[in-house]
Amino acid sequence: MTTTEEPTAPAGEPAAEERPVSFWHRPNVERYLVPLITPVIVVVGLVVYVLNLSRVFLSAHGHTAVVVGSVVTALILLGATVLSNSARLRSQTLTLMTAGFVLVVLGSGWLVLGHSQEKNVSSAALPAAGPYSKEITITASPTGGLTFGPSSVSVTTGVYEMTLVDGASISHTLNFDQSSALFSGLVVNGSGEKHSSRIFFGAAGDYTYYCAIPGHRAAGMQGVVHVTGPTMTLAQAEAAGKLKAT
Repeated sequence: MTTTEEPTAPAGEPAAEERPVSFWHRPNVERYLVPLITPVIVVVGLVVYVLNLSRVFLSAHGHTAVVVGSVVTALILLGATVLSNSARLRSQTLTLMTAGFVLVVLGSGWLVLGHSQEKNVSSAALPAAGPYSKEITITASPTGGLTFGPSSVSVTTGVYEMTLVDGASISHTLNFDQSSALFSGLVVNGSGEKHSSRIFFGAAGDYTYYCAIPGHRAAGMQGVVHVTGPTMTLAQAEAAGKLKAT
């Protein structure tokens, strides 16, 4: 009976060394750690990407946002075309192209950060007393329903005295969506009651006002102030005011 002997390394030659296993290819890491952190990394990456891309859009003026959106859309379509033919490209080339696109978006977002922040916005409201140019009167529930009268007003930039009159026997408020108006808000609680405060329209645009009582805005109690004219600072607007609130 013959026996087969295992081949042995020649005398004087060291045994072949086992290659060390990298950290990410260890069994426990591949099974538990990688599935845990991969979704977190993807979500964080998407949030950072969206925030930086939104800064690019916020900093744009006029038709620039449309141009930026078109360029980004074209790049995404181009990237999809490249990926569909990725079998012909090296993985290193794909990685460089993807990294380049992401870096362009991130870099653009950080470069325009200051331009994308809203200007001339303050959390402090104007004092009720002070100079203003003209008066605006809004009546809550002028016909008994949940409406404002008028529902739209057209003015030019400047400081105005805003008066809220209660046309019904229930409570109403007058608030603005735009904090740049520096408006403290008004509240009336009975028929005929009225209160006034100043408001600042520093730039052209539409300023939306509404009643903050639950359910009132949803029922249609809101309106808009259409503002035209040159952009001005609060100091310029107050200097142009001729009347004094009492």
